[in-house]
Amino acid sequence: MLIKPYVSSSLKYCKNNISKERAFTLIEVLVTIVVIGIAATSIMSVFISTVKTSADPLIQQQAVSIAEAYMEEIQSQHFADPVAVETGGAEAGEARATYNDIQDYNGLSDAGAKDQNDVAIVGLTDYDITVTVTAQSLSGTTTIAAADSRRIDITVTHTVIDPIVLSGFRTNH
Repeated sequence: MLIKPYVSSSLKYCKNNISKERAFTLIEVLVTIVVIGIAATSIMSVFISTVKTSADPLIQQQAVSIAEAYMEEIQSQHFADPVAVETGGAEAGEARATYNDIQDYNGLSDAGAKDQNDVAIVGLTDYDITVTVTAQSLSGTTTIAAADSRRIDITVTHTVIDPIVLSGFRTNH
C-alpha cells in the first residue's frame, strides 16, 4: 500500500504566494533602469566638469612662475640706465638681451613666455606677458620719493584662467 504524504492547503497557498513575490514586474525593472540612468548621468556630468578644470591649477601655477621669473630678471637690473640718458623705456637699439635697467622693460609685451635672451620657452607659448614700470612714491616710517622708486607690474594671461598680476617695487639704493 502506497501512502500519500499529507500536504495542507495552507502550505500550498504559501508556496504560490512566495513564487509570485520573488519576481519583478516589467514596470519595476523599467523604473529601476530609468532611476539608475538618471543617477549615472548626474555622476558623469560632475566627473566631466572636474576633468575639464583639472588642468586649471597647473596653468595658474605656471603663470605665477612665469611672472616671478620676469620679476626676478627685472629687479636684478640697474635702477637707472648706467650708460645713456633714461627715456622711460628701452633706448634706441636695445633688445631684451641688452636691457640694462628696469625702465627698459616698461611696455614689454611678449606673446609666449621668453627667457632673458628673448628666446621662446618651449611649451609656454599660450601665455601672454605684459610689463609696466611706473614711478611711485612709497610712504611708511620713511618716505621714498617717486624719483627714487619704481613699481613693476607683470600681467600674465592665458585663455582658461583669470589674469595673474604680480607687483613689486624697486628703489634707487
